Order: sequence, then structure tokens, then C-alpha cells
Amino acid sequence: MFAGYQIRVMALAWIVLDLTQSETSMGLINSISGIGVIGMSLFGGAFSDRFERWKLLWMTKLSVAIISIITGIFLSIGIINEDTVWILIPLSLIIGILFGIHNPSSQTFVVDVVGKEKLVEAISFNTSASTIAQIVAPSLGGILIWLGYDISFYFISSLYILGALMILSVKTRSKKKNSNLKNQNIFKDIKTGITYSFKNPIIRPLLIISITAIFGGMYQPVIPVKIKNDLGLEELHYGYTLAASGVGALFGSIILFTLGSKVRNLYVLIISFIGFDIGVIFFGFAPNFLISILSSFMMGTGFACWMVTVPVMLQQYASDEMRGRVVSLYYMTILTYQLGWFFGGYILEKTSIEFSVLFSSLSSIVIATITIISSKELRKL
Repeated sequence: MFAGYQIRVMALAWIVLDLTQSETSMGLINSISGIGVIGMSLFGGAFSDRFERWKLLWMTKLSVAIISIITGIFLSIGIINEDTVWILIPLSLIIGILFGIHNPSSQTFVVDVVGKEKLVEAISFNTSASTIAQIVAPSLGGILIWLGYDISFYFISSLYILGALMILSVKTRSKKKNSNLKNQNIFKDIKTGITYSFKNPIIRPLLIISITAIFGGMYQPVIPVKIKNDLGLEELHYGYTLAASGVGALFGSIILFTLGSKVRNLYVLIISFIGFDIGVIFFGFAPNFLISILSSFMMGTGFACWMVTVPVMLQQYASDEMRGRVVSLYYMTILTYQLGWFFGGYILEKTSIEFSVLFSSLSSIVIATITIISSKELRKL
């Protein structure tokens, strides 16, 4: 399923940049799904604590497949072109809403299957599996985009259908202990989850740190512009660059899977921040394709460590009845990453690649540093 997500982001970026020649438009359309995720995440968390998570997972995957098929058809018959590229906005918004429902259950379902004792290893293994797709998907995505924009979306839909079938094959389908929530006001559930999260001295700073994802997302528009306009390369090189990030993510996931709980989570979090942001800066200033590939590998390693460590810490320190709502808040903050597409595209169009990567990386490091220093409870972990 993650391969489908990766190819979709690639295809949207390349299609909009090709049709409009506008970095701002590219960033805007790729950020719209993030608005949908953020707007729906709190409800997704409440649904995750109310209903059986495996049902939410397969239904949302199948719905994403249907939207992808519709997008492919619109591209095939020419409904989406340089004059009607705006049609991708509502389609992306619907995709975001579906992921807002999907994501909290996706993370919390791992604990349902393996328990908290094996959470680090399980999420690391899950991330490793996803990053194998992240390695293969960009190269495949580059080929698919070259073959045809519509073909890309037909292929994406097949991957999401496969993902829905795989969830249906999972035998762990236990009902939630707090199923009595179904009779309560969902807005009250959401308010309770927010209050709980921001009063918790561990969860609160982790959510604040997660907001820096918006700066991480600001480098995303840099990638196709760097490859296409700055280095003068083609779709396949774009795919290879993202694949290198996947190799780095797999490397980071394997390290965490091997070490498990032997390394303090806070140390891993700090190192992942530094590694990712330095990689972004190196990529922005890269004089050739080789340096771009190495920088992308570095970004992938840091990002994978982040994506394992933060959700593990949140679920370890959240009560069982609150896990879905806590994870939904995490996705609201981490998915500001996609909003970074818009701001990054705008800054990129108005300034330069070098300024964009410096601004996003330094902003991220400053906020994370201040949060960690000011959180005594987090440093004690």
C-alpha cells in the first residue's frame, strides 16, 4: 500500500509541474490531501477507539482504490489537462479525508496484534516492509509516469485493492474494550482526547516536536525541481532519488529493529533530527546527481528513525482507551508535512532551492531543540 502512496505523490508532483510549470501549483495540489488528513484525524482517532480497526482499514483502502481509478479515467479521456488541473484538488481532498480515518487505526492496530512489549520491533519491522516498497516504488513510478499519467493511477488502485485484501486476511479482529463509547457524543470523545494529550507531560512535547514535520515537508517540492530544472534530468532520475531515500529508510528501520529497546528513544530522536536536516541541506546544495542520491539516503535514514521512535513513545505512554485519539493527534501534527508542499513550493518559486532547504532545516532544528530542552519529563525518559 505504501508503494501506492509513494507513486501517487510522485505522479501528482510531476503531472502538475508538467501541466502548469508552477512550483506553487505543484505544492498546493500535493498539500490538499494533508488538509483532509488533518481535518479528519480527530474523528479517525475517535472511530479507532470505538470500532473494530481492521474494518476501518480495509474499507478506507478500498475507497482510496476507487478514487485512484476515477483519477486514472479522467486522465485517460483528457478531462484533466492544463486548463482543468484543478480537478485534482477535490480528488486529493477526498484521499486525505480517507487517510484521516485510516491512519490512527493503522498505527494502533499494531498493538492489537503484538502488544506493547514488542512495539518497537513490530513498528520497525512494519516500517522496513514499507520502505522496501519505498525503494522499489520510485523507480517503478518513474517508469509508470513515463508510460502514461493514467497508467500510474490504475497501478496505484491495484496496490490499494491488494492492501485491502491483505487486511481482510489478518485474523486478529478483536473488538475494542471501550465499545460503550459508541453511545457517547463523538465530539466529547475528541475533546477528552485532546485534554488528555496536552496534560500528559510526555505526550505534549512529542506532539509539539511532531509539528516540525511541516518544515520537513517544505523540502519535498525541491526534489522534482532540483532533478528536472537544476540538474536537467528525467523522470527515472527522480525515481532513483526517491528510491535512495527508501534505501536509507530501510537501513534506519533495520538498525532500530536490531537494537529494539537497547537504545534510549530520546537519543534516537535527536540523531534522526540532525541526520534528516543535514541531508536536506546537502541535497539542496548538491552539485551533481551522485551527491543528490547520497543526501537522499541520509534523509531517508533520519526520517525512518523518526517515524518509528515518535509513535512508539506515544503509544507506550498513552493509556489503552486513549491510544486511538493520541495517535490521531500525532497524525494531525505529522501530516503538516504535506502542508509543507504548499509553503515549500511558494518559497521555492519566490527565492531559491538553497534558501528553501536552509530555512526549512534550521527552523525544524530550532523548534525541536527548544522543546527538548524545556521538557524536563521528556529528558528523564
